[in-house]
Amino acid sequence: MPGEDVEAALGMAGAGRLRSGDPVRIGAYVPLGLLGSGGMGRVYLARPTNEGAERLAAVKVIRPEYAESAEFRRRFEREAAVLARVHSPHAPRLLDTGFDSDLLWMATEYLPGPNLSEAVHAFGPLPASGVWRLVGELGRALDELTEAQVVHRDLKPSNVILGADGAYVIDFGISQAADASSITTTGKAVGTPAYMSPERLRDGRADVVSDVFSLACTLVFAATGRAPFGDGTGVDVMHRVAFEEPYADVIGELVGVDPDLADLLSACLAKEPGLRPTPGQLTEAAAARPWPGRWHEPLHAQVTARREAYDVLSRVPVERTVQLRLPGAAGGPAAGPAPRSASATPPALTPAPPPWSVSAPPPAPAPPAGPAPGSTLPRDTEVHGGPGRRGRRRRAYLAVVASLAVCAVALTAFLLTRQGEPETEAGPAPAGSVSAPESPEPAGESGLTSPSASDTARGGGSPSADGGGPDASPDATASTTRPASPTRTASGKPSSRPQPSTTPKPTRTAPPWITQCTYYAGTELTRFGDRGKRVVQVQCMLSRRGYSIGGAGVDGQFGEDTRTAVKRFQRARGLDVDGVVGPNTWRALRSRT
Repeated sequence: MPGEDVEAALGMAGAGRLRSGDPVRIGAYVPLGLLGSGGMGRVYLARPTNEGAERLAAVKVIRPEYAESAEFRRRFEREAAVLARVHSPHAPRLLDTGFDSDLLWMATEYLPGPNLSEAVHAFGPLPASGVWRLVGELGRALDELTEAQVVHRDLKPSNVILGADGAYVIDFGISQAADASSITTTGKAVGTPAYMSPERLRDGRADVVSDVFSLACTLVFAATGRAPFGDGTGVDVMHRVAFEEPYADVIGELVGVDPDLADLLSACLAKEPGLRPTPGQLTEAAAARPWPGRWHEPLHAQVTARREAYDVLSRVPVERTVQLRLPGAAGGPAAGPAPRSASATPPALTPAPPPWSVSAPPPAPAPPAGPAPGSTLPRDTEVHGGPGRRGRRRRAYLAVVASLAVCAVALTAFLLTRQGEPETEAGPAPAGSVSAPESPEPAGESGLTSPSASDTARGGGSPSADGGGPDASPDATASTTRPASPTRTASGKPSSRPQPSTTPKPTRTAPPWITQCTYYAGTELTRFGDRGKRVVQVQCMLSRRGYSIGGAGVDGQFGEDTRTAVKRFQRARGLDVDGVVGPNTWRALRSRT
């Protein structure tokens, strides 16, 4: 099986390359790639060690600092017990759990296909027939959760998978059994505010009717690309969900898609739980509508490609999995830069001397070991030829005076050469500070603003950080050249010593992918399905470098064309070709070459 096919299959499956710090084996599973990571741990795409088994698994591994907690392990076991109760064709099955050494893990069935959030961001809202399919299949999933006495509590677009055989509900991480306490910490309403029910936000109540409200919000997003109460996690969103009606323009757009669908979902969004339809009623309403046999294009092609990638990865021999790891990598995607060798001296610790520094006078010749033949000894010199106490004091005094004189000359020379130098409009910068020019807001296609100061501080790539900006040019730099000024001695007379040249080196003009692309300055992982200013920054830099990003141009949507351009750039720069913009790819995009 060619290596390129396996790597391409990993990318299509939404998995990144493994790093040297990732586990080689997790129970009876061998990791193939990294599906995602969060505060609690990482999720790996893995295959069974049994060569006869071809079912891939999503294996969640908890971070050691949590796994060592007995209380956390009990909560984790309750989560596994909840998932084990679910037997539905529209939810992943629990395959295995374990606590091996310091690894606490859970393996569930891997479902090939993009999640609903990725699909809508990449290909636009689903047609009405596709949304009706979701109503029927997800309504059935909720009905089966009710039979198992399980409440999901976090239904949202990213927790719905669109597979070749239908839709699935995933991620039962904060679910709870109806007859048990919450898996999460007591008293905390965990979830995504834009998709939580009013009763969850007001008093923490969660049941199947609450899940119906969350499902309706998810279906509105599928049909319109927008959440009915707005996106985000702020207090304003929570207040709208708890006390206000959905946005009228979103509901109006839903009516334009399908009036019957708008009526059904509006009923599901009722503030009073008793007025909402049951999951069974949702399934019945969808049964009266024709469903498509497959998802619309190009979503169908994406789902098919995920399934083909699944088939390729399920046949990877166990002994070949080690070849899927990045050679010499120091850790996962969130790892920082490789540590320096202990013997290496950082360049910042050995700065070059400033141009106005004064060289130290040549050392005085060493005194002779003893008196010359025939000479008489001075009164302050001892018989063995070394200086006496008074001689040593006199020499020390003279050395101090000479040092002070040299310092005075150096300071005077520096102050005189600084005369006539023009200051900026804002005045001289305080000692020890580093200032950067403010970048004007770029007139980009999406209207996004320049990176904030906090973005720049996180590991920038902004034009000012690279040493140039939109207004930087050799002509502008030449106008600030300070005139030569003669250096004077402490007595005020001109010095005859030649002075160093004060003409600065010409400033290099920053390339267009630096000066014209200032939407985002961080290094956050950016991949297929993302959107926003991070994606705008990637597309802007790629297009300015001459890479085609498709007919849509810089639209802030990380689709297939953008991923293809990223892969072409990574291949040209000798990076790992995964189509994901991580720290190394950000660094290469922002380089001057």
